[in-house]
Amino acid sequence: MTQMPAPDAHAEPSPVEGTEAGSIRRPAAVTILAVLQLITAAAYGLIFVGLVVGGPPMVAEVAGRVMVAEDLIAELRTGFVLLVLGGAFVACLAAGVLLLRMRRLGWTITMLIAGLGLATSVYLWWFRGTRLEFWLLVQIVTVFYLNQRQVRHAFGISGRRPAATLGEGRG
Repeated sequence: MTQMPAPDAHAEPSPVEGTEAGSIRRPAAVTILAVLQLITAAAYGLIFVGLVVGGPPMVAEVAGRVMVAEDLIAELRTGFVLLVLGGAFVACLAAGVLLLRMRRLGWTITMLIAGLGLATSVYLWWFRGTRLEFWLLVQIVTVFYLNQRQVRHAFGISGRRPAATLGEGRG
């Protein structure tokens, strides 16, 4: 019989998707980001409900439309704005809950939301002249915290490349 090697006493347990929620310590940054995502989801939900209750005139005002003579275009814009707000609500709610449960999918959704928020802020600034400094700052801070070493480690995301590929590609 062969003996199994003794486990390294100094090795940290690696977080795995299927482990119990209590076995992985959640960094404070993750809790803060999760709460921020849940607050954002609540804001999107309130705006969504307000627009549904307020009807198409309120949606038109939020969408930035002055007056469109054709009813079909107005309905399409109303539907699009409600669809985007509903999607944002669901995505932020899912991201917040999954971050609290320490799921890698929560980290991924939050990173996608932050990337989309950054891209939207840059687009609005570049093409429309709209400045959203606070929103831009929140997205930058979110990306910063998601990429901290302890947060990436807690979600099992490693920034290291395998040793076999380090030397490849050099002439």
